[in-house]
Amino acid sequence: MRHIDRGTWTQVDQLDLSAGSLAATVRTLVRDAIDNHRDDPQLLRIMIEEAPLSQELLDTIDRHGRTRVAQLRDLLTRHPDVRVRDVDTAAELILFTVEMNTHKIMADPRTIPVETFENELVAMVARYLRGDP
Repeated sequence: MRHIDRGTWTQVDQLDLSAGSLAATVRTLVRDAIDNHRDDPQLLRIMIEEAPLSQELLDTIDRHGRTRVAQLRDLLTRHPDVRVRDVDTAAELILFTVEMNTHKIMADPRTIPVETFENELVAMVARYLRGDP
């Protein structure tokens, strides 16, 4: 549970939310997720493959998720470059996409170089949020 609790996005209140900064903002989110998953690839693999889901663990995951979604929803609401129709759904989708993909890649970082993963995930999420085709 320390792994999950450690994932609070502490820099969210220091982000530049000016027009044109969306990719940098998304990069901060992605890099934060990568940094939170960098320490112990073996633990990540065990969590994916073998971890029993106790009620305490499920409650911790739920608490962490609600906090991160609220932070992300607030950021998306305030950022001038965000053009998605439903910010609530976008926050849920982005958080799940970033967290699950980061967890998977960092559990076995040999599959895709971390820098490549970061760049592609930032580009994908930023395009979605801007409403780019």
